[in-house]
Amino acid sequence: MRKVLSRQEVIDAVERRGCKNPPAFLHKFWGMGLQEKYGEQLNKLADLYPDDICSIFYTEPGYDVSPTQNPEYRFGFKDYRNAERHSIGESAVLLDDWSELDQFLAHFPNPSEPGNFDVVQEAAKKADGRYKLGCFWRLFHERFWSVRGMENLMYDYYDEMDNLKLIGKRLVEFYKVIIDKFAAAGFDGIFTSDDLGHQHGPMMSPEIFRELYFPLYQEIIGYTHERGMHFWLHSCGDNTLLMDDLIEAGLDVFHPVQKGCMDGQETVRRFGGRITFLAGIDVQYLMPNASADQVRQEIRQMKKLFNVDGKGMLLAMGNGIMPDTPLENIKAALDTIFEEG
Repeated sequence: MRKVLSRQEVIDAVERRGCKNPPAFLHKFWGMGLQEKYGEQLNKLADLYPDDICSIFYTEPGYDVSPTQNPEYRFGFKDYRNAERHSIGESAVLLDDWSELDQFLAHFPNPSEPGNFDVVQEAAKKADGRYKLGCFWRLFHERFWSVRGMENLMYDYYDEMDNLKLIGKRLVEFYKVIIDKFAAAGFDGIFTSDDLGHQHGPMMSPEIFRELYFPLYQEIIGYTHERGMHFWLHSCGDNTLLMDDLIEAGLDVFHPVQKGCMDGQETVRRFGGRITFLAGIDVQYLMPNASADQVRQEIRQMKKLFNVDGKGMLLAMGNGIMPDTPLENIKAALDTIFEEG
């Protein structure tokens, strides 16, 4: 098994200068229920496979309820105990009436909230010379639907575009402060999520993406680059129609190129050499249903496909490993990820 990669080796992989072994990140992405199923067995297995990247989340604002003792450290602005819920019943619709937009914007959380980077400062001490990746979830599309609810947002793309742009502008202002704080702490990249795709295409038309999201992505990625860091994005589903725009906006690393949604060979043919792939191992079908040998074979094929001339690839799980996945398949995947050469 190979050794942990250095910060410079990961940088070389991200910037497509070549890296003998694809860096491993999110390879121990445990899905809901996996830890409960396997317990200490999973912990012992995880200890055998190191993390090439030190990834750290800051304490993000809550949605309807603050995670801190300050009740205002949240994106919501009122009492949501009886609010409509969405996203598997977890999130309140924060802005159900556009007449309350001014109140919503006036109560935006403070990105310089005291203590929200304490965990980052402490965890960064344990980076041990590895690449440091500053993390937060829900960038723009995911943030919009967490504010408005998915069904409302689909109408808003056509009826309330100007109001969405106002929220987008405020989000950019917020994220710039967060990016500054990660940069000041010596981080090498920013990693966030924005599930732009469903199984067969993007969640919005390319025209809507170009009008609303492209300027936001371009500004926030450009700002990250100005601060000397790379920009990484997780986006599930089929993002094929949006890839050229994401590349033009400056995206450095894309995850996961979801198996069954995006064609791997076509993705490499069209976009390889212009972006680095954090290629995601299929957790939807392969990991729970295949044999251990089939898992090994698939990952070796992925390395041949995405790591052309030793450039342009990092390896991860495509998403959280589901609890119906055999433990021997998890071990087979991790063994193959860390094969030398």
